[in-house]
Amino acid sequence: MISYVFMGLLTVIGLSAALLLRKYHEITKRIGMVSWVSLSAYFFMEYIVIRAAEAPYNLLRQPMSDLGVTSCGTGTYELATYEICSPYHSLMNWTFTLTGIVTFAGAIFLQQCWPNKRGIRAATVLLVIFGLSYAISGIFPADLNFLIHTFASLPGMFVQIPALILIGVAIKTVMPTLSKWTFFCVFLSTVSLILIFFQPLFNDLPGGLLQRFLYGSVWLWMTVTGIVLWKKE
Repeated sequence: MISYVFMGLLTVIGLSAALLLRKYHEITKRIGMVSWVSLSAYFFMEYIVIRAAEAPYNLLRQPMSDLGVTSCGTGTYELATYEICSPYHSLMNWTFTLTGIVTFAGAIFLQQCWPNKRGIRAATVLLVIFGLSYAISGIFPADLNFLIHTFASLPGMFVQIPALILIGVAIKTVMPTLSKWTFFCVFLSTVSLILIFFQPLFNDLPGGLLQRFLYGSVWLWMTVTGIVLWKKE
């Protein structure tokens, strides 16, 4: 339980520090780029946790949250009617939290790289919400507090879409190639979200895979964007 307190404190400290340091342009710009590029490590960490699972884990159908469930058994949380046992749940929840932190830190630090427009400021706020949503899902695993875990995760399912649209529009003339890449990732994330909503009607839809496309398309966008911005310096 103490580790989850530390996760919460680190998230608050990370957000506060990012807001306080955002005007130190050259240093924070580089930190923001590295933060977003580091998101590429998420799926490697997830792979480690999946390999350690002591109950069958279906990558295509089970949600990512199952890997952070702290107890073993059937019915570990409200929607889990199947067996879950993830011995590396602490590693997974730390990964969730740190992923959220580097997401919102990168969004705050890299705002200076975009045109100075109102839409960019709104996009930054939305990406901060996206990162916080993901961090909180690690601080409150589904089996420890299902309501907080679920309601905190909901904004992170859709706020990234308008955020990327706003950025894509703002950079259309100054960074046309990156703008096209942005809208491609918007398309992937939007289609994944729509299919997730249709999952109750079509049980054959791979919910776990769709969830990974939903979030992964944004992390892929951030990773590539971080590299592109670094090369432009």
